[in-house]
Amino acid sequence: MKERSTTLGINLAVGPDADAEQVADATLQLRRELLDLDVDAVELPRAGEPPPGTRAVELAALGALVVTVGQSQLLTAVVAAVRAWLAGSQHRSIKLELGGDVLELTRLPSKEQRRLTDEWLRRHESR
Repeated sequence: MKERSTTLGINLAVGPDADAEQVADATLQLRRELLDLDVDAVELPRAGEPPPGTRAVELAALGALVVTVGQSQLLTAVVAAVRAWLAGSQHRSIKLELGGDVLELTRLPSKEQRRLTDEWLRRHESR
């Protein structure tokens, strides 16, 4: 029996002073790292047309990725890649969402953050 694909939403933040180019660069860096895993896809979601008078950048889509995972046990590898990406800057944070269940991670994992991450993974790896 083939396992059903899971879609994981990722929203990242690179710091309060980051501009659109820095967010886009960080998003693409994380996307490349996730594509190195055995995931089915890592997409940049489309946010529609930019508002009139703005540059042709989909601002709402900046800092967002949609990861399709064919095997739920790959979620651990995705979370490990996200943690490694977070270590790249003290201002980074990330929000993972799977089926309405949200996990927020920051650069410096605390015991509480590790516990919440382990619980989040347990809830979703068994699906």
